Amino acid sequence: MQERISRFNRILKIREDYRRDEQAVLASERNEERLVLNQLDVLANEKAKAIKDFSRTGEKVLSSNELWFQRQFISAIDSDISKSNDSLKDVRTRIAGTEARLVERHKDVKIMETYIDHLKQNDFQENLLLEQNELDDVATMQYSRIRLTNRRN
Repeated sequence: MQERISRFNRILKIREDYRRDEQAVLASERNEERLVLNQLDVLANEKAKAIKDFSRTGEKVLSSNELWFQRQFISAIDSDISKSNDSLKDVRTRIAGTEARLVERHKDVKIMETYIDHLKQNDFQENLLLEQNELDDVATMQYSRIRLTNRRN
C-alpha cells in the first residue's frame, strides 16, 4: 500500500508542477495585459493632446500641409489605439484560456489529493485491523496457556 501511496504522491507532484506552470503563464499574461493597458492610456493621452493642439490651429495661420500632418498624426495614434485594442483582446482571450486550464489543473490536483488521503486512511485502518488481530492472537495464546496451566493443576 505504501508503494501505491508513493506512486500517487509522485503523480500528485507532477500535477502540482503543471498547475504551477499554468499559474506562471497566467501571471505573465496578466503582466502583458497591464502593459497593453498602460500603452492604451499613453496613446489616449497622446491623442487628447494632439486633438487639443489641432483645435488650437484656428488661432494660428497654418499651411494645408501642416494641417494634413497634424491630422495624419491623429490618424496614426488612432491606428495604434486600434492595434492595442486588438492586442488587448488577444491577451484577454489567452488569459481566459489559461484560467480555464488552471481551473482544470486545480481540479486534478484536488482529486488526486482526495484520493491519496483516502488511500492513507485505508492504509491506517488496515494497519489498525492488523494490529488488533495480532493483539487478539496474543491474547488468545495467553488465555490458552493460562487455561492449560489451570487444567494441569
